[in-house]
Amino acid sequence: MSTDNTKSTVAIVMCTYNGSEHLNAQMESLIAQQWPIVLYVFDDASSDATVEMIQRFSDQLTITISVNEKNLGYVANFESGITKVLDEGFDYIALSDQDDVWSHERISAGMQQIQQQEAQSGKHIPVMAHSDLTMIGANNQVVHASFFAYRRYTISAEKSLATILGQNGVMGNTVLMNRALATLALPFPNKLHVHDYWLAVLAELYGHRELVSSALVSYRIHNDNASNPSDSIKFGLAKLVDGKSWAGFIDRDYRLPFKEDSRLGSIQTLLSHSGSFPELTKKQRDTLNTFQAYLEFKQSRMSSFYSMLKGGFFRPGIRHRIRLAYSTLLTQRYNKS
Repeated sequence: MSTDNTKSTVAIVMCTYNGSEHLNAQMESLIAQQWPIVLYVFDDASSDATVEMIQRFSDQLTITISVNEKNLGYVANFESGITKVLDEGFDYIALSDQDDVWSHERISAGMQQIQQQEAQSGKHIPVMAHSDLTMIGANNQVVHASFFAYRRYTISAEKSLATILGQNGVMGNTVLMNRALATLALPFPNKLHVHDYWLAVLAELYGHRELVSSALVSYRIHNDNASNPSDSIKFGLAKLVDGKSWAGFIDRDYRLPFKEDSRLGSIQTLLSHSGSFPELTKKQRDTLNTFQAYLEFKQSRMSSFYSMLKGGFFRPGIRHRIRLAYSTLLTQRYNKS
């Protein structure tokens, strides 16, 4: 699907659900893109005017709308959407939330990096481009200029499987990928917690992850977010004490990072070599095994903390690591399982 030899049309997969409040700003930013795009909307049985609002932009943008008969949830809805546009023959796919605002260079900057990498490696190699984000509130006010800096992620353009498995930092609303990566990712593993995590891990393992250093998406933070509601954008001491009663501290009921967001299923899928995945290297398998051992709490508490710290799975920062050491050594939450 292309308009010429250099600017292949990008299919935008937008999954919507009751998004009418902030939808206009996102639609206008799509129309302003400096690259040929078409929009595929997959509405997850909205009860508001989301679909009608999108239809109003059909004279400014090529739009195809599918409405689910019942609510699938955002991960399954994105899986269905990616499958649909692959079947339509598109070679490049970008993912979109319904309530953000894109820079006019969101697609062009990512496509330049993807096509440069494909020129070196070939189109059969999975490639993803992603970027930093500006955090905005419900009324478009800037909450923080850099999502990466706010969350203290150490993600960079350099390959680091441990970083992507642990702290990650690849946000789905910045993802642009080629056909090879999208095809490799389907079908999603059972009980996948977020689709962007799966796509990022596959790109890091089997292809290339291209990072655009500038913030290309204004990411709206509010309590209706499907993946990161405003209440979840906390870390350090605030995350340890927030919502905890004295009984919680006495019971030492501390949740450890990554253990309860269903990452284990993705790791097991890769280690079991189920699906059409390339062979893992010894180093990749060792890293996956280390992470799996942590998720399953198979090691001693001290060994578990040390292996994750040494491997680079956790975010840096002395306060963050003190909290993690305290929680890992004292939690009783996982003794019941």
